[in-house]
Parts: sequence; structure tokens; C-alpha cells
Amino acid sequence: MKEYRFLAKLYGVRGSYPIAPPEGTRYGGNTTCLLTRTNNQIVIFDAGSGIVRAGQDLLPEIFKHKESSNDPFFITIMFTHTHIDHLLGFPYFAPLYIPGVHLTLIGPATMGVDFEDIMRTLVEPQYYPVNMDEFRSEQEFFNISENMVVYFNGDDPIPNFTLNGDLEKEAQLVIRNMKYYFHPKDGSYNYRIEWNGNSLVFATDIEQYVGSDQRLAAFAKNADVFIHDSQYSLEQYPKFQGYGHSSVGMACEAAKQSEVKKLLLFHHDPGNDDAALEKLEKEGKKIFPAAELASETWEWVVK
Repeated sequence: MKEYRFLAKLYGVRGSYPIAPPEGTRYGGNTTCLLTRTNNQIVIFDAGSGIVRAGQDLLPEIFKHKESSNDPFFITIMFTHTHIDHLLGFPYFAPLYIPGVHLTLIGPATMGVDFEDIMRTLVEPQYYPVNMDEFRSEQEFFNISENMVVYFNGDDPIPNFTLNGDLEKEAQLVIRNMKYYFHPKDGSYNYRIEWNGNSLVFATDIEQYVGSDQRLAAFAKNADVFIHDSQYSLEQYPKFQGYGHSSVGMACEAAKQSEVKKLLLFHHDPGNDDAALEKLEKEGKKIFPAAELASETWEWVVK
């Protein structure tokens, strides 16, 4: 593993469902998963099919930890919303099955159902052969609420929560949220990850307003990296208006208004092959030159 003090890595970049085209893809076929971490803290966003490989990559570190410590190995997973493409990899996340792993799972209550109940339903016997209480890890569940801040003190791997925005002096890794109300049928959460003056905004499954969403522009202001839903080309978007996803033009306009340093075009339509994605990227660069396609090879290392 590379040396770093902070790392962000994409493990899944598709929307709707994973793909494995016969001709392959340079950008990745897994659904949404973003891993961020320091040397001691691990926070994963969404559990699409990409989380399967993320879990496999963590196994050597988990086993090494178990050899030298009796303390739990802590992993936090935060969810933007609970549509199936953002959950389907969860039962195949290898650390779930390892004693001594502690998972803090943070996500939205949806349509009046608590987040824990949603996740337990996902692995009920009708759908999966191992239920939540049979996983050998320990799980702890929290409902996310608008404006809740999740933060980590110093090197402590255990997350803390505040609703009034007050942070302890030792807070270093900080995750803020903004609820986006118009993704069907109960909205989605955007996250801003801050560490030591660096910032990354994760805004997937959103459909922009004409002229961009001023709340999001303020939320993402001056971010180093802006990962933004851009499922559709300018030509595709009119056929899917109202589905809860943005066009490349919407994403680029949002990046301009937010004055971010880099835009990653994200949540690729499963029907778009590499040529279609590269055409979309060209459209985006005309509007925002620092735009590029999100791919499963992308990572951001802060040393």
C-alpha cells in the first residue's frame, strides 16, 4: 500500500446495476463505492458492488491488526441512500464475517423505516442465506439526520457525532452532510469529507436545478475534489428528466459555481460504453476543463 496520511479511492463508479461487457471497460463496471481513510480511520461511502473488492483489499490489514492487538478493527460505512445499487455489495463485504471487526453503519431512515431495519431486511432469509445476527463482526447502526456531523478525534478510529456543529479540538477527519430532497422517493445525502485543510465532496444520485442548486454550490465551495452524478449526456438527459440523475452539463455547471479544483463525472449509465463515456467527458471539458471521468483506478493520495 502506498504511503499516505489521507487517501480517497473509488471502487465503484456505475449507477443502476453492475456491468461486465465482453469488450471490457477502462472505467469500471461496479456500482457506487468510495473509500476514504487516514492511517487509522476508514470510512466507506455506499456499498454497491464495488465494496466487495474494497473488503478484499482490507483483509491483510485486518489480519495483521489481529496478530498485534486484541482491540477491535473499526470500519465506518456511510450511505447516501438505500436504493439497491448502493446496497447490493454489502452482504459480500468480507470484513462482515471476521470476529473482532466492528462496523459502524450510518444511513438514512427511508419512507419512515429506520436504517437498521432496512439493512436487516436486505439479508433476511428470503433474500440472503446469512442474516445480520449471524455475521461474525459486530455492527452498530445510526440514522443519519440532516446537518449531523460525523468526526474522528486524532487517531481514534471510533466516530463521534454532533448535531449543533460543535467539534472537539482533537477533531481531524470531519464528514458533513447535506440532504438532497429530489432523488426519488425520499432524497439522498451528499457528503463533504474534510481532513487537514483538504476536502472532497461526494454528490451522487442528484438531479440539478436549471442554473444549479445554490445549496450544493455553497456546500461544495472550493473543494479539492467534487464527485458529482453525471449519468447522462446532454442528448440523453431529456428522456430521463425527473429520474433523479444529472447530465454532464449540470455537473459541470455545479463545479463552476462551486469553484472546485477537480470534477469527477460519476454514476455512469450502465448502457454507456467507453466510447460514449469519453464523448461525455469531452462535452464536460468544454464547460469545465478540470472535469474527468471517474474510474475504478482513481485515487487521491495526500502524503
